[in-house]
Amino acid sequence: MASPLERIGLVAGTGSLAVEFASRAREKGFEVSAVALAPEIHGALKDLVRTIIHAAPTQPKKILSFLKSEGIRRIGFAGKIEKKLLFQGLKFDLEVIRFMSHAKNLADATIMEAVIEYAENNGFEIIPQTEFLDHLLAPEGPMGKRCLSGAEVKDVQYGFTMAREIARLDIGQTIVVKKGTIAAVEAIEGTDETIRRGCALVGEGAIILKVARPDQNLRYDIPAVGLTTLRVAGEGGASALVVDAGATFMLECESLIRTADAANIALIGWTGDEGK
Repeated sequence: MASPLERIGLVAGTGSLAVEFASRAREKGFEVSAVALAPEIHGALKDLVRTIIHAAPTQPKKILSFLKSEGIRRIGFAGKIEKKLLFQGLKFDLEVIRFMSHAKNLADATIMEAVIEYAENNGFEIIPQTEFLDHLLAPEGPMGKRCLSGAEVKDVQYGFTMAREIARLDIGQTIVVKKGTIAAVEAIEGTDETIRRGCALVGEGAIILKVARPDQNLRYDIPAVGLTTLRVAGEGGASALVVDAGATFMLECESLIRTADAANIALIGWTGDEGK
């Protein structure tokens, strides 16, 4: 008799990353029970998973109760969760209220570390995102036709160092640079709005850098770039989108490369050692 498929849990934010996680898990022979944190991801996942419910990210007790009822031991996190939801009057369960009253801050890493600790204290093991999504990690070097000019390399060297420091401080993971000047830094508004603001301030030729935290936890929040971000960069007249090689997910990479080439944007995987 064939052994039963292992069933895993997926806590799914918005975007294609959660869909890719569920699809790859199914390809590898796992059954997935999912919690959709937004209605739109519920619709995108329903045909890929065994069971699915919708719950707000402010209801961890409800989420873990469902996963326990499904016999889940291991769970993964994938997709975008808008932190601004914390300020939109959603119903909070007691666990969240207790955490928020004692938390030193509401930075992304603080929140996610608390979520993981809460899940582990309830008997769950957290799956590293790379277990199912390692094929999406950005390679080193140019991914499309266009390479960086000498002047752009200098901006990237400077900007990459600044972006890493901002990420270390858990402010954000994206910055916009032009001519040795930081035009915009990501905060709660997210990557795309940061790009719009930065490009509007400095005009065509801006360089966008997106990095991982220096101590990035592979169980959550690996930075990701998708077509929407690249299109926003193109609309703003950006000349390059530079990501942390080996530490950034590139969603629909072939389409990303085609879009970058069409917009004459250099799409680069950077390690921080280039040009030294």
